[in-house]
Amino acid sequence: MTTADFIEALRADVKRELAAEILSELQPEIKKALRANIFNLEEACQYLKVSGSTLRRMVRNREIAYFRQRNQLYFRQIDLDKHIESILVWKEGERIE
Repeated sequence: MTTADFIEALRADVKRELAAEILSELQPEIKKALRANIFNLEEACQYLKVSGSTLRRMVRNREIAYFRQRNQLYFRQIDLDKHIESILVWKEGERIE
């Protein structure tokens, strides 16, 4: 291994470790910000790109998390993102056969 190769490998290791450290520090703030985003029915429909009747059916079939306040439906962005993640057809690193 040459000196240049060693320096490049060391640089890559430092970069990877630094990225992991920064991400671990930011993760709680990211989750906090996502929990702060509350959508009403119309906003959730726009976010998911579905109709109101589709979203109501998903609520009725308990496919998506929601809460009621004064008889109105509300959705947390983090729950909508979890729903999207759960229905992905192609996940990174996987192939469909």
